Amino acid sequence: MKASLLLCFCLAIISGLIGNQDPYRNFNMTFFWISFALGASYLSAIFGNWYDYLNPWKVVCSTSKNFSRGRYTYPAQFAYWPAVILYMGFITLELFGNTRPFSLSMILITYSAINMLAVYLVGSKAWFHYGELFSVMFRLIAKMSPLHYQTTAENRFEITLRFPFSGLLHERIEHRSLLIFLLFMLSSTAYDGLRETSLWFNIFWRDPLNIIEPLLGQHPLHAYITLRPWYIGFETLCLLLSPFIYLSLFLFFLWLGKRLTRSDLSVTELSLRFGYSLLPIALVYHITHYYTLVLSQGVKIRGLFSDPFGWGWDLFGTAISGRLPILPDMGLIWNSQVWLILIGHVASVYLAHAEALRSFPNQRQASISQLPMLILMVIFTGAGLWILAQPLQG
Repeated sequence: MKASLLLCFCLAIISGLIGNQDPYRNFNMTFFWISFALGASYLSAIFGNWYDYLNPWKVVCSTSKNFSRGRYTYPAQFAYWPAVILYMGFITLELFGNTRPFSLSMILITYSAINMLAVYLVGSKAWFHYGELFSVMFRLIAKMSPLHYQTTAENRFEITLRFPFSGLLHERIEHRSLLIFLLFMLSSTAYDGLRETSLWFNIFWRDPLNIIEPLLGQHPLHAYITLRPWYIGFETLCLLLSPFIYLSLFLFFLWLGKRLTRSDLSVTELSLRFGYSLLPIALVYHITHYYTLVLSQGVKIRGLFSDPFGWGWDLFGTAISGRLPILPDMGLIWNSQVWLILIGHVASVYLAHAEALRSFPNQRQASISQLPMLILMVIFTGAGLWILAQPLQG
C-alpha cells in the first residue's frame, strides 16, 4: 500500500521526461496538479491524515535508518518557515509557472532532492513535521476530518470517529509561522479566484486611474507584450503579500476584541489560540474554487493510467471511456458553493466561540470578544461569495 503513491510519482516523473508533451495527454500533469494537489486535500478532510503513512518521500527515506536520523538538530527558530517558503513557491508555480510535463518532472525531481537533503541533515521526523509542505498542509486539513488515527502505548494502531471539525476544538497553533501557512491557504485560494475576474483584469489593463498610459504614451492594452512580464511580477507580489494582509486583518480584529474585554492576553497569544478557527473557512474556500476541476479533469486519470505517456496505448481498456468528465449543472455548482462556504463559516464561528470560553474568565467577556471575530468571518465569507459571483475574464 505504501508503495502505491510512490509508484504513481515515479510514473509521473518518467512520463513527463519521455512522454507526449501535451498537458492533457500526459499522466503527470493531471496526476500531480489535480489528483494529488487537490484530490489528496479532500481525501485528508474525509479520511484524516492518511498521507502521514503513504508520503512517498517519507517512504523512500525510511528505507535507511542511518540516513533518516539526521546529522543536526532541527533549529527551533526555523519552525514552519521552510514549509511556508515551499508552499509559496508551489502556488507561484501553479499560477504563473506555465508548467509542461517535462518542466513538472524537473520540479518533482528538484523537490525530491530538497526533501532528501533536508532529511539527511535534520532527520525524517523533524523535516516531515515542520518542513515538507504537503505533510504540513494535509495534516492541517486532517484535523477537521471525522477520522482520527493514533498509536496507543501498546503500539496498536487505532482509528476513532469524531464530529467533523471537532479535532480543532482543543488545538492551539504552535508557532506564528504555522499561522502564516494557514492564512496563505486562505489568501492564495481567494486571490486565485479574484485574479480570474474581469474586475481584477481591468484594474491593471484598463488603467481606470489613468496612471500607466501617461508613462507609456499609449493604453496598456496596446503594450500587452511589453507589460506582460511586469503584470506577472505584480500578480506574484500580490500573491506573496496576501497572507500578511490577512494577518493584519486578523490581528486588528483580535486587538479590538482584546480592547473590548480588557484581556491580559497579548494579541500574539490570542492569534495562536484563535488561528485554527479560520481553518474551516480556508478548507471550504479551497473546495468551492477547485472541486469542479477534480470532476472535469481529475476523473480523467482513469484513462491516463491506460495511456500514461500519451502514445496511444490502451493498457486497461479505459483510454477513451476513462477520460469522460463529470459536468454538474451550473445551478448545482453555485448552490453547493454557497452552502459549503456557509457551513465553513458556521464551523469557524463555533470554534472561535469555544476557544473564547476557554480564553476569557466568564461568558460575558467571551461573547463580547467574539463580536470583532464575527465581523471578520463575515468579511471572509462575504468576500468568498462575492468573488464567486464576479464575471470571469473574457
